[in-house]
Amino acid sequence: MAKRLLFLFIPLLILTIAGAAVTIWIKFHTEGRSGKITGPVILAQIEEALEECIQAKDLALAEAQGILDGEKIQPQEAEEIEMPKESQEPETEQTSDREMEEVEDPDTNIAPKLRIVLDPGHGGPGTDDEQELGAIYRDTYEKYLTLEIAKAMEEELSKYGNVEVFLTRDSDRSLTLKERASYAKSVNGDLLVSLHLNASAEHNFYGSEVFVSAFDRFYARGAGVGGSILNQLTDYGFVSKGVKTRLGSKGADYYGIIRECKSLEIPALIVEHGYMDEDSDWSLMCTTEALRSLGQRDAAGLAAYFGLEKGNTLSELPELDEFIPSTTVLPDTTPPEEVWYKKEFQGNAQWLITLHGTDQESQVMYYDYSLNGGQTYSELKLWDEGETIQFTMMLTGEEDLIFRVYNNYELRTETD
Repeated sequence: MAKRLLFLFIPLLILTIAGAAVTIWIKFHTEGRSGKITGPVILAQIEEALEECIQAKDLALAEAQGILDGEKIQPQEAEEIEMPKESQEPETEQTSDREMEEVEDPDTNIAPKLRIVLDPGHGGPGTDDEQELGAIYRDTYEKYLTLEIAKAMEEELSKYGNVEVFLTRDSDRSLTLKERASYAKSVNGDLLVSLHLNASAEHNFYGSEVFVSAFDRFYARGAGVGGSILNQLTDYGFVSKGVKTRLGSKGADYYGIIRECKSLEIPALIVEHGYMDEDSDWSLMCTTEALRSLGQRDAAGLAAYFGLEKGNTLSELPELDEFIPSTTVLPDTTPPEEVWYKKEFQGNAQWLITLHGTDQESQVMYYDYSLNGGQTYSELKLWDEGETIQFTMMLTGEEDLIFRVYNNYELRTETD
């Protein structure tokens, strides 16, 4: 019974206190104001004061009900009751501002962009450092030629949408392989393309080739872009030696730039455009115009692989169909197999030569021959398709004939 009387008494007490509170509140909030206190002002103040009293009453009733029921209001519920309306308004306004920013901010509508890092091979002021100079033939250094190619590739790629291009160097300066890879990481590069020209110990090889990582997605991306670039270079006149891998003694990628980039999660490839020390290749890169053509071809191959369009920015890039190997893509470490030849006399010193060679791990690439038992050899000749090729030779029949068959890893097998 006492609890019921308490429950009825509390609201009456609240209303009495509320009346007095309204009078005091109006006096307090109007004290010091200039001008007359008009009826509308008083009514507005009464309404505002009553609103606060009603909130106080509701809280008191809730507490009283809790007492009657033998329960307590949980802290979290009390916070929700006591939270003034004004405290939520700034949060609502901030949310609105954010939503407006999302609609008006152009950054959210920017098309995807590939960040391509071009790495002109070698570079530096040295006069006898092979790492800085690169290959040295025809009274020129590789480091100058790779920079010319890179600048032309950058210029050509800038004509396509959805791509940003960065150069590890744009002048003749020295950079370690780690510094080149670190730069690519610093600009959030999606791919690094290292540009080079080739040379061989016997000065007889020719053709374009690409080296890539031997591992998973790094292989997939490198091989995809590299194959597309090789298509452009063969159209230009080079022979393709293919996309290849090479491993070091510890089973990691052999080439430092590929290895360093992989450690930073960046796919990388090395484009060896052709051989500076071989006449047919050199004729395709011996002028500034020819070098610029190489850079333009590289750009076209890269753009074709990613589906970029010249003069147009796509809202979405085409999805790539990349083959990601589940195991290491091993290089070919064995020479061609089953290498033999036979000759048939055709008359008038003409002999029909049948030359056979196979390779299970890569492709048969070239052959050459010696007429004097291996003292000197002919220039390398390109192998046709298939395991067996035929051609005619002018022979006396007294020659000590030897043939050598090569795969695209430059490994060879000699006939008996």
